[in-house]
Amino acid sequence: MIEQLSVKDLIVQTREAIAPLHHSKSTLWQYDYAWEQLCLYFIAHDCSSFSIELADRYVGEAREKYEQGELKEWKFKLIRKTTDMLAQFHENGCVHWMHLPKWGSQGLRGQYFIDIFATYVLKLRKVGYGDGTVELYHLVAKKFLEYVEDRNVKNLDQLTPKDIVLFISAISGSYQPTSMSTILSGLRSFTRFAAQTGLTSSDLTVAIPKAFGRKTILIPTITAKEEDLMLAAVDRTTMVGKRDFAIILLALRLGLRSIDIVRLKLDDIKWTTDSISIIQQKTLRRLEVPLLADVGNAIIDYLLHGRPESNSPYVFLRSQAPYKNLSPRSGLYAVVASDMERAGIRQEAGQRRGTHCLRHSLAARLLAEETPLPVISSVLGHANKDSTRAYLSTDSEHLRHCALGLDGIEVAAGALL
Repeated sequence: MIEQLSVKDLIVQTREAIAPLHHSKSTLWQYDYAWEQLCLYFIAHDCSSFSIELADRYVGEAREKYEQGELKEWKFKLIRKTTDMLAQFHENGCVHWMHLPKWGSQGLRGQYFIDIFATYVLKLRKVGYGDGTVELYHLVAKKFLEYVEDRNVKNLDQLTPKDIVLFISAISGSYQPTSMSTILSGLRSFTRFAAQTGLTSSDLTVAIPKAFGRKTILIPTITAKEEDLMLAAVDRTTMVGKRDFAIILLALRLGLRSIDIVRLKLDDIKWTTDSISIIQQKTLRRLEVPLLADVGNAIIDYLLHGRPESNSPYVFLRSQAPYKNLSPRSGLYAVVASDMERAGIRQEAGQRRGTHCLRHSLAARLLAEETPLPVISSVLGHANKDSTRAYLSTDSEHLRHCALGLDGIEVAAGALL
């Protein structure tokens, strides 16, 4: 922790600490405005040195004003963000750029659970899982520990199989049945870790079902006409539009996963051989795909006319400082979902959106063209060839030929009543 500083001195040092993030002048002006208001609050409470407790009270009062309609949402978010920066520098002597959690969801509180979570994440890294798997297991473990802590469980050894079942029931409402299989996989990983490290006296993995819901599903895709509408909806005259257009084409034409798109590096693009060569984050296997002309042209347009000046090795960056690569879960989903909304496609309740729809659409198109399943599997970079069989449900034209008639099936008149 930094020695006691006056609020003004802390603001000066925090501002210097965020200089490498290259915020715009307008953003820095907003930060300065918010910090000035915080200074006035501290002066009104006869406190010249920074205090975490008083800062929390300041944010809490701002929250009350926001809920009562006396403070606009953007201003409340600004107060939270700038106050958090000061608190970070006060505690750690540095500022890490991060999105604050939703109000009321402040994460783990007890040191016991925080230490368990940190140890588990470290173990995941050492095992050598791909970044996508680590991120998923990290999320599941955090949700589970938050669930346990919220129920006043003081020690994981108090847990029973019933607690596992109740957690699965609670979390299932936030995910599609098809996504729950990966959620359960992450939960198994954590319960095994808890048993192996002696945090639980028994292995609670036995309470986790091997499957969740039906595996025969209808894969979400978009039609060729919808593809055209979506691409036409992107405003390619803007820097953001140039980036988004290239991202959409990478998923739509090459079938890259969202995690691989955001982790795509400049060196991964082999311009001399017109190809893209990456190590997939999910499978840790190398994937090499041809760099199609329209995809390559879109990437070049973004690199020359849309990408901010940065030393980052990643291709796709945020449009505002700090210029870091996008988030695969929220950043890329927002890109695709917003363009689908502008194009007016997949807007009905319950319809899934995001890059997975574009990836699925490529598979569906290849299948309709009678491309062999092993070839499709290779294009999509599946580690398990059976994963591609799920796309059979998208080929309605060929499935129509498989339908059985009703000839020879007698139905008694009484059965219709």
